[in-house]
Amino acid sequence: MDGGLFNLARFRAKSKTSTITAHELQFADDNATPAQTIDDFHRIATIYNASYQHFGMEVNTDKTKVLNQPPPGQTSSRTNVGINREHLDELDYFPYLGSILSKTPTCAKDIENRIKAAHCAYGRLSHRVFNNHAISIRTKIMVFLSTLLYACETWTLHRRDIKSLESFQQRKLRQLLNTRWEMRLSNNEILKRARLPSV
Repeated sequence: MDGGLFNLARFRAKSKTSTITAHELQFADDNATPAQTIDDFHRIATIYNASYQHFGMEVNTDKTKVLNQPPPGQTSSRTNVGINREHLDELDYFPYLGSILSKTPTCAKDIENRIKAAHCAYGRLSHRVFNNHAISIRTKIMVFLSTLLYACETWTLHRRDIKSLESFQQRKLRQLLNTRWEMRLSNNEILKRARLPSV
């Protein structure tokens, strides 16, 4: 955005020009651009659009979406953002690189999505992995935890988020350890048997 890459005047200069080969532009079909204000976004979108057109590409306005995150305490209003006089759809949330970005500044939607993904992975792999007696319990645990905790380093957790994650972890550990509710094992006992800390 500082003009270092997309300074179009450099292409018209006759002498003393330097060249930057932008190999990344051939992969420019998946791009997330943050902006602080609506005006900033209009300016950035205009720069991108002009740059893409210069290289013979165009912004697909059907696939381009807008997500507006208002500051806490403010209600969200429509942004009416457009490119090439075409209005861009505004969404409440959308998936991006395995995470869920939402208009509320919490990670609750992302955590809900990770729990669903881990549950689906558990179901798909139940025959080949989780019901396979040749695979150790430790490996089985790591398989479902890796799906559950994907991109967790970006989460800012609230108490309700932690409860959701711990509840899911306990359900799956109890299935893996083949414990029944009549055994009346505490959550701490389950974690001790799995040799695992709480998620």
